[in-house]
Parts: sequence; C-alpha cells; structure tokens
Amino acid sequence: MSDDIAQALAYIDAAALKPVEIGLYSRAAVLSEEKDRGKYLGEPGKDGAATVGGTLVSVLANLTGQNRTDVANSLEFASRVAAKEAGDDDHTAAYWTEFKKSILQIGWFKQEDQWSKDFIDGQTTGAENFSDYVIDNVKGDPLYSTTEREVIIRALQSLRSQAEKRAFFRRFTAGGDKGSFGVNSATAVNGALAMRFSAFTFSCNAVVDDYLIFSIKNIKADVGKNNVDIAANQRTIDSIRSKIEAKLDKAAGDYIDSVDI
Repeated sequence: MSDDIAQALAYIDAAALKPVEIGLYSRAAVLSEEKDRGKYLGEPGKDGAATVGGTLVSVLANLTGQNRTDVANSLEFASRVAAKEAGDDDHTAAYWTEFKKSILQIGWFKQEDQWSKDFIDGQTTGAENFSDYVIDNVKGDPLYSTTEREVIIRALQSLRSQAEKRAFFRRFTAGGDKGSFGVNSATAVNGALAMRFSAFTFSCNAVVDDYLIFSIKNIKADVGKNNVDIAANQRTIDSIRSKIEAKLDKAAGDYIDSVDI
C-alpha cells in the first residue's frame, strides 16, 4: 500500500463528521434501494446536478456512473467534515478552508486555489439577488469552459425555481446576515476526473432569508470568492471508496438532493 493511500485511510478513520437530522429529503430510502449517492447526479451520458450540503454540483454528460459516485461521496464527506470543524463559522471563509483541507486528504490534488474580494451595493449592482450575482460572475469566469458555465447556470436557475429543493439548500446556506454557497462543475479531462468550483461568502448589513431569491435591493455585502481547480488521483479514490462510504453511512440524516436540469 502506498503512503498516500495509507494516509487517506487513516484520515478517514479519524475524521469527525457533523451529524444532520433527518429532514424532508431522507437519503436513506434512496440508498437502501440504490446503494449509490451517484444516482442523485443522473445517468451517464446526460448532464446532471445535485445539492450536496452548501454546494450545487453540476456534472457533465461525459462522467461515468462511477465518476458520479466518487464526486458525490467526496463532496458529502468534505462538507460534513468542514461543517464539524468550522462550527459557528459555517457561512464564512473558515468553512471553505476546512472543506478544501478535507477533500485534498481523500484522493484529490490542487491545481488552482485563489481568493478574491468584492463589495455589493444592491442599489447599483444590477443583480436582483445573490444567485443573479453568482450567475453573472460565472459567465465571465475563465476557470470554466463554455460547456461548464452553461450547465452551472442551468442548474442554478433550476434550483432557485423549485421551492422544495431551494428550502433544502437553504438549510446549509443561510445564516442570517451571513450566507455562503458554492457552485461546482465536475467533468473528465483526457479521461481523468476533475472538479472546479467557486465558493461565495456574503457578509451583509441585514438579515437575508434566502441567499438564492431574496431581493438585495437594500443590501450591502462584502463578498469573498474562492476559485479552486482540483483533479482526482483515481488510484487513491478507488482504494478508499469503500472506507468513505462506510463512514458516511454511519452519519444519520440527509445531505444530498437531486436537481432537475
């Protein structure tokens, strides 16, 4: 066994995951039938999307069924670890720092990691809500390919139009005058699994009830954005898959829901 695999297995054993109470969408029913979180991301050959904690992940059609499972497993694991470690700071940069630390321990390696800052004045920004702001941001972001941008935007527009799906996502993204969510694309590049994501944090001058649809006309906010590009070490991911799935199954509750696109 290589050192990186041994280290990943030891990390998974020692990791503490934040438990989540069973809510409206229980993953238990689906997992008892499918035994596969990847099913939330749709079938191979088609674009798919799901919310995993505070991340909206969009997968391109070229991902295999196993790729989809690995993406869902990795995101749920890192999200639960980050929520546990960040505690009350789960809508700040601290959460995304813990998220990255975790995912880089379970078979992914970093290719790009860059923070930037912005300020929003709802009177002048031109965006009706924070999801509009994120869409405009993604449209001009060179991190993503044209295809990735289109799928991310389609997924975000679909999510915010579905009240129940949005309510589920809100559980992980709205914290009063602080909110945070990430958009993520997963694809295969020359046969290798890769993910790119942008995490947004919003520190506002007033309480925002829903960070997807709430009007920001009277809101001013400091915005943080973290662009990250990671790629999979498939050998490691193959070796730790069963360990991660066993760890996740010990955590009660639901954390993932599909989004129709």
